[in-house]
Amino acid sequence: MVSTSELSRKLNVSANYVPKIAKKLKNAKIVTACEGTNGGYMLAKQPENISLMDIISCVEETMAINRCLEEDRFCSRNLEDTCKIHKILLSLQNTYNNKLESVKVSDVIRPGEDEYFGRFYVVLKLNLKEKSYECVYSHIREVYEKVRKTESYEEFISQYVERYVYASDKKMVHDFLSSEGLEERLVDGCEEKDLPYRRITGKDKNAYVWMEAKNI
Repeated sequence: MVSTSELSRKLNVSANYVPKIAKKLKNAKIVTACEGTNGGYMLAKQPENISLMDIISCVEETMAINRCLEEDRFCSRNLEDTCKIHKILLSLQNTYNNKLESVKVSDVIRPGEDEYFGRFYVVLKLNLKEKSYECVYSHIREVYEKVRKTESYEEFISQYVERYVYASDKKMVHDFLSSEGLEERLVDGCEEKDLPYRRITGKDKNAYVWMEAKNI
């Protein structure tokens, strides 16, 4: 169960806007709502049973990419049956719909091994002022659990480097990701830098894949 205020904060939208969208999702039986102090919203189905098409089609007025593809097939020239452009648009519409149908919520929140960044992708959000951090996403549950058990960002980075980074790259990666190093490199409060490194893929310490650490 997720509250309106939490959704507003995490999605960076107005708290007044959340119920309007949630109402449409509720009517489509995608979410359920619970009122009260501890109320909020939760999925009404398993994420693998909800497609992007289900979600987008219930909050948008139309899914048609052109007027002639609406249900009434309106065409100002009455050529919808012979227009070659109409046939091309119809083909594009079918591709669009099929893609949205094929992508499930579970694919979005738990990307597969063919995810662009690879199956070792981890996202950490660090607050340099408060020295606090959170794991926004990790494909590997093991890494996410490590984040929850460590008491500080520095401790997590040390554990991550020791366990997953190729021996020759350990110091380089640790220096790159440490909060102290981040503070030293800030320019006008910002930094954007990439670092290629080797990540160990299994028990064999010499088996690795190339990764890229990003500070943004």
